[in-house]
Amino acid sequence: MTEKPDKRKADRVQPFVVRCLIVDGARRIPGYLTDLSATGAQVTVEGHPPSAGAAVVVEVRLGRGADVTARRLPATVQWARGESPPPSFGVTFQIADDERRAIEAVLADIRRRASLI
Repeated sequence: MTEKPDKRKADRVQPFVVRCLIVDGARRIPGYLTDLSATGAQVTVEGHPPSAGAAVVVEVRLGRGADVTARRLPATVQWARGESPPPSFGVTFQIADDERRAIEAVLADIRRRASLI
């Protein structure tokens, strides 16, 4: 079987698992980020995922220790898989450069700590 080429332009941390909440209109869907990059993420949810093209907000706490910060990250759903468990979808963040740099700092810290193992 041949692998599909990875279309992502940003390096990601995978596996990366952290609780999140997805705001899709009036729905608030609990889930987990299961990979993360400075430009987007994959989300696994407890329920039906938002449709591709939907504008959502990813509410998540990133960082560690005293540096943990709650974030509200506007995003667009790129794809959704609800038919096979677990339901999941991919998002591209619609964020400003300062928010992107904050995520990059979190990712750099994760990579640094992983290199010490």
